[in-house]
Amino acid sequence: MKKLITILMLTYIVIAQVLTQQEEEVLPPPIKHIVRMGGAGGFTPFLLFWNVSNLNESFPGISVPKLTDQPVLLYGGQGYGYIVFIENFRIGGMGASGSASSTSITGNTRRDLDVTVSIGGVTMEYAIPISERLDIVPGLMLGGGGVNVKIRRDNYGLKIWNDLIAEWGAVDSVDNFRRDIDGSFFVYQPSVNIEYAILRWLSFRVGVSYLGMVSPSWKLDEKFDVEGVPSKLNGKGLVINVGLFLGTFLF
Repeated sequence: MKKLITILMLTYIVIAQVLTQQEEEVLPPPIKHIVRMGGAGGFTPFLLFWNVSNLNESFPGISVPKLTDQPVLLYGGQGYGYIVFIENFRIGGMGASGSASSTSITGNTRRDLDVTVSIGGVTMEYAIPISERLDIVPGLMLGGGGVNVKIRRDNYGLKIWNDLIAEWGAVDSVDNFRRDIDGSFFVYQPSVNIEYAILRWLSFRVGVSYLGMVSPSWKLDEKFDVEGVPSKLNGKGLVINVGLFLGTFLF
């Protein structure tokens, strides 16, 4: 009888200790489901690493100025808003523009080359929350873009109105001239960004993307079609971007 009582007491003690330990164990907090809401807009400069060699091959000639800027800086902006019925999916718009220039002087003749790249379109992005403040955001921009080429040649000297008008009306070719050539493209830009909410109304972004341009159409002085433009004359390239956004960042 004493042995039975002893066994029961020991069993009770062991069970009590096990139950006490289980009660003392701290359960891990449940994983919080993060849903992004609201919207934002901000300043987004881009560094476009275009193919300068390909561009320069489009302007042959010993005396022709060559581009050396690599990368070219594009200034722009973007805004977006989250779609309520698709969790963490957002739609917005963006635009950016930048240019590079070069000059060559041969004797009394100056030649200038200016190339401007501009892009804009609709953005579709999906935010993948890593924490309450940090997101990874893959996305795609679809829209339009342009490459504007300005070429000028000028002989140094005093510019007189009557002489300029006479050159304009002359039958023979003149030494001074300017051409404005515009290329229009369909633009696509897949991207991956990392975004961090510094404050509830301020966020920082850094990302990488590829700028693609297809289906070009070229015009001279916005009026005349231009044929035979080299396919290498475009603004394609790797893009690195940063940005500051003002908006709603819940955490």
